[in-house]
Amino acid sequence: MQLGVVLTGTGIFGAAGIGVLEALEERRIAPYAVCGMETGAWVAALHAVGRNAAQMREAAEQVRKLRGQLLRPQTSGRALLKGKRLSLLSDKTLEHLLIAQTGGRILALCPQRVIFPFRSSQMELVLASQVQAAHGMAITTMQATASFAARAAMALPPLLSPVEWIGSPLMPERDVARAADLLLNVGAHRVLVVRAVSSARHVPDALELTAFSQRRDSSLGQGAAELRLTMPDELCALSLEQIEQGIDRGKKMAERELDRIFEQMGMASCRILPFRRDG
Repeated sequence: MQLGVVLTGTGIFGAAGIGVLEALEERRIAPYAVCGMETGAWVAALHAVGRNAAQMREAAEQVRKLRGQLLRPQTSGRALLKGKRLSLLSDKTLEHLLIAQTGGRILALCPQRVIFPFRSSQMELVLASQVQAAHGMAITTMQATASFAARAAMALPPLLSPVEWIGSPLMPERDVARAADLLLNVGAHRVLVVRAVSSARHVPDALELTAFSQRRDSSLGQGAAELRLTMPDELCALSLEQIEQGIDRGKKMAERELDRIFEQMGMASCRILPFRRDG
């Protein structure tokens, strides 16, 4: 069977997807296709250009070291929640980092199958690499860079301002069921939705509250299942200095839950293709 993976997550919660991909890598399972949403799009972009789990951890370490330049210290959580037009992240610093980590590679030239879904006032758009199948009414293009796709998918006010595509502001798709359907449409037989969430005891920060208010959830269809990763109580979406802790949590929970999820999806006795090959 061919496994599709939807990577989601707000702020550093999205880094938990690196831990999940690492757990799959250790099982010698390479996803057939990956969909990047929210900060999970950053992980998806790294995957698109061929980065392995160890290289993704190095990219996360770069984020940790640059946290002082990425976050805007003058922006308060109270100001964000009042709707003032302030961005939590420095657009230019993030753009430069994404280009450096992905090499500014055009999606059409990326070695891995990855999709990034968006909506605008005029259309539904899918930025894709190596994806030729129809997406219903969506317009599909491979003529964007992996760094642009990741940056656009993270444009959740107040995290970042939206970017434009052919004159229309792009809003990232928030419906994971739609993302799962897209992966099934391009050939995945089953879809694993990775969702990192805060614990019930956790006090959410401004970014988490804003993201929660904008998320659109619908029931996953047949062939898809959710791997829910509960983050430690002390971890906030903006805790960039603890990004490695988020990765480790994602890996630990994936190691514990993947067998159950695969059985739930009817994959327990199936070979999951493609396998990773050494050398």
